[in-house]
Amino acid sequence: MSEKKMTATTPEMPRSRSVSRMLDWDIKAQPPVPPEMKDTILTVEDLKMHFPVTKGLLKRVVGHVKAVDGVSFRITRGKTLGIVGESGSGKSTVGNCVMRRLNITSGKIIFNGQDISRAGSAELRRLHKQLQMITQDPFSALDPRMSVRSIILEGHHIQGMDKGMSRDELDELAGRMLMLVGLNPKFADRFPHEFSGGQRQRINIARALALSPSFLVCDEIVSALDVSIQAQIVGLMMRLQEELGLTYIFIGHDLSVVRHISDHVAVMYLGKIMELTSSDELYAHPLHPYTQALISAAPIPDPEADLARERILLEGEVPSPIPPPLGCNFCTRCRYADERCRAEEPPFVDVGGGHFVACHRVNEEA
Repeated sequence: MSEKKMTATTPEMPRSRSVSRMLDWDIKAQPPVPPEMKDTILTVEDLKMHFPVTKGLLKRVVGHVKAVDGVSFRITRGKTLGIVGESGSGKSTVGNCVMRRLNITSGKIIFNGQDISRAGSAELRRLHKQLQMITQDPFSALDPRMSVRSIILEGHHIQGMDKGMSRDELDELAGRMLMLVGLNPKFADRFPHEFSGGQRQRINIARALALSPSFLVCDEIVSALDVSIQAQIVGLMMRLQEELGLTYIFIGHDLSVVRHISDHVAVMYLGKIMELTSSDELYAHPLHPYTQALISAAPIPDPEADLARERILLEGEVPSPIPPPLGCNFCTRCRYADERCRAEEPPFVDVGGGHFVACHRVNEEA
């Protein structure tokens, strides 16, 4: 069956009183957030994630892979932070650290005013009611042996939230989640292999939303999908954010997709943030040489303008993070690099208007 037919609008389902109470409180469209409530929901301070490199039978540590090395940012409630960069830049590792799927080396992760950097398993289980992740590959993210209903309700079972709910109430909840992401609730009895990639990703999103979270880490959720399906998923995520007041970290390679959905964008390279500012400012006035190279490589929907603009070609490969280069991480590929860049790490500072850059050249000109 085609994507269009399987995502068609379906009639409103009746729901029981207990399910209505749950959905009306957590899932329904929320009123606009007053200015005084638009606070910081997530703060990351000097986050480091170093993976040890071992050698020999005794597993002697001979070095560390600095996957994330001193990353800091804040996200306002109801907004989206996009994270872009080449493969191996540390984007997904940041997302996994925020989810606490990894035990961080150092730094702080503060979610809703609570430091979760060293939270234990019981505390993390409670936390994951509010903090959920949508992964990249919709084909491997869903257990092929589980029905769609079981996949969506799995979080409720793990959290013990299904206790006291009848089978009919749980079925209604699963159906409501499918409707929320644009799928027919009758598909709850089907299995993942019966769906296309875009439909599987919708199921993945429904599973994440079933616990009524306030924060989602979206780890390259459209990278494995066709362009037309990418637009549908991005549109769905933007609608859900507006209706439910969600906050996102949106990790991706496609600069146009990240620009479309993000309020602020962080550009990462070799474990560090090179530039961070609002989405419009970043694409209109990129300051870091790496950001300029990335944007020059992104196609634009105007063939004449695309051919006329300057292309910035980066020579060489991303250097090894074991260990990273001295000074600026980007100095081995930067056309402006000098001796200072190769010897001294540039500070990550605000050059004006909330535009943060880590570059000696830009800081001097500012």
